[in-house]
Amino acid sequence: MISTSQPTRRDFLAKSSLSLAALSQLSAQSRPNRGEPFRIGCLNVHNYSHLLPLWAPLMNPREGNKEIALTGMRITHCWEIDPEKSAEFAKMYNCEAVRNFDDMLGKVDGIISGGYYNYPWNHILHEPYLEAGLPNLINRPFANSLLKARKMIDTARKSGSTILCPSAYEYTEAVARAKAWVVDKKIQCYSATNSVDEYPTHGVHGLYMIHWAIAEAGNPIVSVAYQSRNWYTPPGVMTFEHHDKSGNPFLGTLHQINGTWGTLQVYTPEEYGGKAFDIRAGIGFPFSVTEAWAPTIWVYERMARYKEMPESFDDILEKTRVFLAGFRSVLDGGKVVRLEEVPEDWEAPVELPSKAGDPTVGLFRKMFG
Repeated sequence: MISTSQPTRRDFLAKSSLSLAALSQLSAQSRPNRGEPFRIGCLNVHNYSHLLPLWAPLMNPREGNKEIALTGMRITHCWEIDPEKSAEFAKMYNCEAVRNFDDMLGKVDGIISGGYYNYPWNHILHEPYLEAGLPNLINRPFANSLLKARKMIDTARKSGSTILCPSAYEYTEAVARAKAWVVDKKIQCYSATNSVDEYPTHGVHGLYMIHWAIAEAGNPIVSVAYQSRNWYTPPGVMTFEHHDKSGNPFLGTLHQINGTWGTLQVYTPEEYGGKAFDIRAGIGFPFSVTEAWAPTIWVYERMARYKEMPESFDDILEKTRVFLAGFRSVLDGGKVVRLEEVPEDWEAPVELPSKAGDPTVGLFRKMFG
């Protein structure tokens, strides 16, 4: 539950000489001119983050690594909960580290957050940038409660901000083909696989794949059951109940296992044996970059420049609800959890048993409560 004692955006602003209106105006004035690089401010850049090894090189290539820019964006500023890690990232990618998470307002055109440990505090970290109307990439998972997710979405709706909450799986050619293929099909069932260690870090990839390719193609998820020894050790299997466009139910399974990317096998009356869609990692440059990692950043850049979200606010909220339903299920021994049974203020865990001793969560709690 969101505590009233937690610092909010306005708590931080109370210590600043700038008002919300002034900061929003600064942000509005910061839009790039035609032909200029789109300036990116990055949050959560180092600790268990996609930015450090995967996304940042696409925008700020390092000559010593023989990298090339694959976007029209440039990282100009960064912030990490640990200032030393922020400085390390800034030196590596030739950008400016800021002291406070909201110090990038008025200096950047968009925000990308790459971390995991921050997800219970995303509603605080992104609030100033959402209020300012900036495009925000908020890495999965979106939030650890529906209350926090709804807060971010409501802020974005009011300000006209856009949000991308991606899994790399969603923006692969295989999953795009799957979604296009199933949109006019009567699905009988499906079976999928996903490579996983912990559920909220990598298990969520498979869930987002299912939501994008199946649920957002007109087959909403009704309930989730997640059977596993625990949420941080494979193997496990998630069973999703869907309703198709006619209201008829069907079931699908997602096997959370080791050693695979994402695969999806969809069964229809016309497709004996099922239709297979397999995500494959590219081999060698440029495919090792363009098959899985670059598309997410390209989708964000397109959204940022043209203010067109690839999925709706309702879809982002719904896949957060599915994620939380899965968490409640595995914590309750695999019990079936209907989506409407997830309480608004219930909060999913964040600490990872596999990374015991990592100080990041403690640093967030110390700063934000």
